[in-house]
Amino acid sequence: MNESLGKSTCKAGTILNLKIRKAGDEPVALEDSEYPEWLWDSLNKEKMDEDFKKVDFMRWRKRQIGKQNASRIKNNNFLSQV
Repeated sequence: MNESLGKSTCKAGTILNLKIRKAGDEPVALEDSEYPEWLWDSLNKEKMDEDFKKVDFMRWRKRQIGKQNASRIKNNNFLSQV
């Protein structure tokens, strides 16, 4: 990403139209520096997965095994229909 353009797609002060409050003002976009650093990595799956692996290895491994099992089950179901 080009750092000269900034990280955000909205200019500061833009009304976000999220419709999350019944009453009151709608949320407004902030300056990029006002958001926490982890926010910019939240859409990067590899980065988030690596961070999760460092924090809680056993839960990360359990998730990996679950993904492998689901993939194997889908593959077996597909092959049984052929």
